[in-house]
Amino acid sequence: RMKRPAALLLACVALVAAVPAGALTIKMGSLAPTGSPWEAGLRGIAAEWARLSNNTVILKLYAGGIVGDEPDMIRKIRIGQLDAAAITVSGLNGIFSGVKALSYPLFLSSDDELDYVLGKMQPFFEREIERRGFKVVMWAPAGWVYFYSRGPIVTPEDLKKQKLWVWVGDPDEVQAWQSSGFHVVPLPSTDIMTSLQGGMIDALVASPLLAASNQWFGIAQNQTGLRLAPMFGAAVVSTAAWGKVPKDLQPKLIAAAQKAADALVPQLVKADEDAITVM
Repeated sequence: RMKRPAALLLACVALVAAVPAGALTIKMGSLAPTGSPWEAGLRGIAAEWARLSNNTVILKLYAGGIVGDEPDMIRKIRIGQLDAAAITVSGLNGIFSGVKALSYPLFLSSDDELDYVLGKMQPFFEREIERRGFKVVMWAPAGWVYFYSRGPIVTPEDLKKQKLWVWVGDPDEVQAWQSSGFHVVPLPSTDIMTSLQGGMIDALVASPLLAASNQWFGIAQNQTGLRLAPMFGAAVVSTAAWGKVPKDLQPKLIAAAQKAADALVPQLVKADEDAITVM
């Protein structure tokens, strides 16, 4: 019987041997929780890219926020420490702020509206994002967001009594909330749990799946019935890294990524429903 260390060594050798010497490795960061549909979808894209490229384009995923919050990922891509990121509209806002127009509270009210408007705006968004050094390879839905809070929220006055988390690095959002009389605390999303535990924040906006996956609901035990806004995002690759992908292969990889994202829609709807049941 082969000893375990020897078996592991052979497995590693086989893996290395399967990757051609001139392969392009694209390092991608994401906040997608481990075991979530988002992470599974991204790993599926990695497998499909490897198949389509005959292992010459390797997508290496760093999920669960291990490479930092979304603003950190964008910064690391700009300085060459990362090549790509699967991010929400808040992360995209750090590249081109116009994208955030579709996530304003109560601006859109259904998945059909989001699909229609995003479909019309995608070419414009993609041009503006590419002008800033990033190639969009996939647009993805991520459900709808609700308020989660330590104390019940029935009216806006109830929320004004609580400290609301907002994503750090978005002064326009901070100003919008503050000008309406709300007490906001800008923080990285990776600090939400410790901030809830320490009393730094009392409320946040999140999808049911995120609230359940990250155990935020254990402290912020109230969920409003109001669907505040759609949560969507994209996978972006630096234009420098994307330029190294063979031209004839690029449209095939984009099509495979978008197909995987589209297949996520029913899974995410069910995952959000299941998360609410669990919570």
